[in-house]
Amino acid sequence: MLAPEAQPHHRRAAAFGFSAALVSSIGQTFYIGLFGVSVQTDLRLEASQWGALYALATLSSGFLMFWLGGLADRLAMRQAITVALSVLGLGALLMAIASGPALLLTGLFCLRLGGQGLTGHMAIVAATRHARRRGRSIATAAFGFIVGEALLPISVIAMLGWLDWRWAWVCAALLVLGVALPALRMIAAPLPAVVTGTGLQEEPLRLRRRHLVRKPAFLAALAVVLVSPFVVTAVFLHQGTLSMLHGWTAAQIAWGFLAFAMTQAASTWLVGHWIDRHGVRPVFRVYLLPVAIAALALGFGPSHLALWILFIGLGATAGGNSVVSGALWAEVFGVDSLGMVRGVYTGFMVIATAVSPLMFGLSLEADTSVAYLAAGVAAYVVVVPWLAARGLART
Repeated sequence: MLAPEAQPHHRRAAAFGFSAALVSSIGQTFYIGLFGVSVQTDLRLEASQWGALYALATLSSGFLMFWLGGLADRLAMRQAITVALSVLGLGALLMAIASGPALLLTGLFCLRLGGQGLTGHMAIVAATRHARRRGRSIATAAFGFIVGEALLPISVIAMLGWLDWRWAWVCAALLVLGVALPALRMIAAPLPAVVTGTGLQEEPLRLRRRHLVRKPAFLAALAVVLVSPFVVTAVFLHQGTLSMLHGWTAAQIAWGFLAFAMTQAASTWLVGHWIDRHGVRPVFRVYLLPVAIAALALGFGPSHLALWILFIGLGATAGGNSVVSGALWAEVFGVDSLGMVRGVYTGFMVIATAVSPLMFGLSLEADTSVAYLAAGVAAYVVVVPWLAARGLART
């Protein structure tokens, strides 16, 4: 349970969540993907090699999140964010000096673990745990992800016009370690820790990891909340290949990211209010439907419209997913073990984002029709959430 003084800190927790989510962008797929062509050219890597290194780094970080997610339950948030940002900053520095696959792999691993893994995890846990209105608090934190997705692609593309890609990573490391780390430590300092109790009878009541992964409600939720990161990651990392297939320019992709972010922002806010009013379960059934529209547009729509429908559809679901995946665990399992529960989810989510680019890349190299892939995704997101919603009651 939370200490009695937790509730008065709900605004500070939401501000911390927003800031941490924004900084986590440096370890997110969309940011790393912006450097893909430069890295492959400089290090002489094939697209499949780049995808495999990314997948291995992400998969490894995902497995660690199964255990490291619980840091949010055991450490004060000030200490937990220090660990997260130190790993993220190290990853940016390693990217700047990478001269071969081994160092590149290590840098990618630290970026994925520190950014999408730990920093993004701490952002949502803090906002959820100390919330007065859970939907709005998580939505506020999730806006940090959105702001990053809206501003950083345009900023990086502009920066790469006059600065070598390695120096761009040096700037990222300085931002994380020199600015974000002290600022977030200061914001997090007053946030109360979880009170775990000292009585011997309290410990068995805490949810265990091995029990969580066997619960039907958890497995049913995973079948739905992993879809958005799975699809979005594949599209973002292979944005270059999709651009060549559809004739999209780099400028159009940058504007597509802006459309994605604007749609995601609107969806995040609306879903947050909906959850506060009706609970998370009703939205759980329907919030993936925009993915179906996006997938069908990519597979069957005209190229000049497919980009906009794709990014807008993915943005609408990504916004909903950020709030649903934050509120769902607290509503179903409570907040005492929220760090562990969401850490296990994050581990599965990171693994999903490791597998999806590799699967998509292999499918493209095997000349699998994008239309077939799109139809499969659309069918899944229409049918599975309604079936999974029945399993949420089986905790």
